Amino acid sequence: MTRARTQRGAGKPRPATARGRSRAPSVVTDPYEKVDDDLVLDELPELRVLQVGVYETTPQLPSAQAAVAACGHEVTLGAMGKTGVEEMKQAMREGLVDVVIVGLPGGEPVIDAALAFAPRRPVVIAACGGSAASAARTAAAAGADLVTLRPHDVERLAPMLLAAGRLGDARRELEHVRGSEAVLRAKFDALSDRERTGLQPFELFSNVLELELKRARRYAYPITLGLFALELPPPAPPPGVRGILRARAGNALLHSIRDIDMATELDHERFLVLLPYTDLDGGAEVARRITGAVMAGDPVIAGGRTFPPRLVGGVAAASPGQPMSFSRLMRDAERALERAREGGEDVVPIFVEGEDDE
Repeated sequence: MTRARTQRGAGKPRPATARGRSRAPSVVTDPYEKVDDDLVLDELPELRVLQVGVYETTPQLPSAQAAVAACGHEVTLGAMGKTGVEEMKQAMREGLVDVVIVGLPGGEPVIDAALAFAPRRPVVIAACGGSAASAARTAAAAGADLVTLRPHDVERLAPMLLAAGRLGDARRELEHVRGSEAVLRAKFDALSDRERTGLQPFELFSNVLELELKRARRYAYPITLGLFALELPPPAPPPGVRGILRARAGNALLHSIRDIDMATELDHERFLVLLPYTDLDGGAEVARRITGAVMAGDPVIAGGRTFPPRLVGGVAAASPGQPMSFSRLMRDAERALERAREGGEDVVPIFVEGEDDE
């Protein structure tokens, strides 16, 4: 929609300033002074056209429909009375309405029907008489999302329909997010089946970890990440030895973690283990069980040398509800692993203080 720009008072003399002195440049007070073209909003964004159902009383229905149309939206259905309730239910069942405007009192069955179609339900705007405060209370008691006052006109309905459109968009986005979370949750739950448990692909591991971080913040439970590395004494072993030790270490690791834990192979010598619902002390205990199980395995003898399997671990934990990211947990787990290597320890736990300002 383009706004026409006109110059008011063309050719009209501008008021003179007192004694010819210049006016202060900081404030523009001349109503005829031309506004910079760059500061004029030429086009307004187009609003999404909503499909609106209106359930109202006989006197109010025509004005409500006219106001919706004047706001630039489409009236899919105008209804009233008992027959209108069934017609409105059918329209909602078929997904023909984004928004329903419902007159109160009398339209409570329509609101109940709309709420029953959740999560894919229309936004409900209650139309009430009386004061704004009493109308808000009436709408809230009936379960409506928004409220407008009678009599119906563009000035009242336009902002409510804008809010209804935004609310509907937010609900659809939330539904998509919840659906994605449910899919990842199902994948994670499937991992608790011991027959299917193994070293998971890193992409799946990282997706599940991101999901668990969000859930840990939302529901305020602790989460721990363990990073383990294969340690071999110098000089380098003969070809094939490292692969055998890595396979044995990975097998021992998988048999040491709990059903709720998840493991992946990070590279040719490192493993990552996700420990949900686990604080730093609990994570350190699991890590020591893992390193102990690996070192209890049989050594590999090759080239006249003996190579015992050994893992060292670094453990990083986030406290309940603490803002945390995969990158920060990973960085601190690497730092803990380096401390373990430098100090000759099997496991070093480290508590994450919080996100750095990056």
